[in-house]
Amino acid sequence: MNYKLDISNKNQHYLNIEFSAKVTGKETLLQLPAWRPGRYELGNFAKNIQQFEVFDEKGKSITFNKQTKDSWLVDTSKSIEIRVKYNYYAIDFNAGSTYLNSEVLYVNPVNCFVYIPERIEDKCTVEIPKEKGQKIACGVTYKGGKITAKNFHELADTPFVVSSNLQSKSYESKGVKFIVWFYGECKPDWKKVIKDFKKFTDYQNKIFGDFPAKGYHFINIIHPYKTYHGVEHTTSTVIVLGPSYEVMKDRYVDLLGVSSHELYHAWNIKTIRPAEMNPYDYTKENYSKLGYVAEGVTTYMGDLILFESGVFDREAYILELNQYLKRHYSNGGRLNKSVADSSYDTWLDGYGIGTPDRKSSIYVEGALLSFMIDTKIREGSKNKYSLHTVMKDLYQNYGKKGIGYTELDYKNLIEKYSGKSMNIFFKKYVWGHEDFTSELKKCFKLRLFELKRKPSELSTEQFGIILKPKAAKANILHVQPGSSAHLAGLSREDKILTINGHLVNHNLDQWLEYFSEDKIELQVLNNKQTRQVILPPKNKNQFWEYTVK
Repeated sequence: MNYKLDISNKNQHYLNIEFSAKVTGKETLLQLPAWRPGRYELGNFAKNIQQFEVFDEKGKSITFNKQTKDSWLVDTSKSIEIRVKYNYYAIDFNAGSTYLNSEVLYVNPVNCFVYIPERIEDKCTVEIPKEKGQKIACGVTYKGGKITAKNFHELADTPFVVSSNLQSKSYESKGVKFIVWFYGECKPDWKKVIKDFKKFTDYQNKIFGDFPAKGYHFINIIHPYKTYHGVEHTTSTVIVLGPSYEVMKDRYVDLLGVSSHELYHAWNIKTIRPAEMNPYDYTKENYSKLGYVAEGVTTYMGDLILFESGVFDREAYILELNQYLKRHYSNGGRLNKSVADSSYDTWLDGYGIGTPDRKSSIYVEGALLSFMIDTKIREGSKNKYSLHTVMKDLYQNYGKKGIGYTELDYKNLIEKYSGKSMNIFFKKYVWGHEDFTSELKKCFKLRLFELKRKPSELSTEQFGIILKPKAAKANILHVQPGSSAHLAGLSREDKILTINGHLVNHNLDQWLEYFSEDKIELQVLNNKQTRQVILPPKNKNQFWEYTVK
């Protein structure tokens, strides 16, 4: 299967794509991926296609009919080759999208390249326009104006950036070359970057024993505005970060964190794959309850490895643990839906906030579960084994052999290396949704941390309210179940206009502190209607701050 790209409409952000392939049957199905690995929700990429035409080898138009929202059935009864010409609106510039303008061509093939499902194992080539002075950041070899992938799976997993505004440095680990790229306005402190990246790369390679690819690219897209996003691939990661002037300062910790996280994914999920996703099926949802391993273990390990490799000191690592705790205890959904079921349901409601207090986070709750599992293995084996051992076992005996693992495989390995039954733990905290504070406290103590709790210092949170950041008015993002705000009938998307007759404008916290001992009456706006709300005194169901020392 062959692809040819044309960027003549770059100012309108339309990427022109020509796909060609030999055909033999009377009908040929063309498929555009319905989702992209690393984002377990439907992508609806076909909405970005404006024009779509199919021709035979002589340039004659061929009849086709759309079968689903992202597939087309082509009449190939009289053809030996088809050429599909279509354009893709490349306007999104995040870590998993495709973008085109006068300065850069950035392509994630998985969201804009059609393919023939029955030919998914065929070799693929992509002819890429590259002007003089431009560089290309790509996880497979670019030669003679083309990149070549062994099959569509490899192509779908290979994003690339073409621009003259690219800079890079490289280093080696375990005989593998790692290249760090920056696109955009950025002044990398290369000495510091390479030193830190090599540290955590060496450590990850030591944990697993070897690297699953022949080379690896950190493709960093730096924006002038605040943003943070990363997507994993086998031979690369794309990371979007900004603003430019903070990347080497306040956001350098974020750069390290997301880079370590995404590199770990080269083993966990790109190579160590749940049985339900081995191989990926790009035509529909790939349901799995193992998101808490794919993302939760990776979140935990990404930061732990920065600490264990010496990139983070203990205080820096504690800051990351405290972020997990803040996000965990701000999510009422952890008590309503298990992390395993929440893994399954990412396909239902994606990655947004969604219905209030509905589900757990496969990242946050998954990371805290991983911390507890790791602790239990270390305790049970007298520090001979750890969660590192489990993940290496999965890599060596499943991932490298192309075998997908099951939830039972994962649980059995934990029991093997900890010497303990994990039945109750999984029943309560993985498959169930019981509060695990007491268990977490024990595990922190074993790791020489102390879990502490105190009331939030913000009056809004003491009444059970979290506000949307930087909202013009006091717009409610979240209400703690059982809190005084919840009992008063406040909910997400309410806008608090006044408190005891005083206009609220970025100062609700100060007014609540001022009136904390008085009767509080709020004027609230929601769905273009206002109502009066009496706010009861704060109670034990306020937001608490959990921190480790």
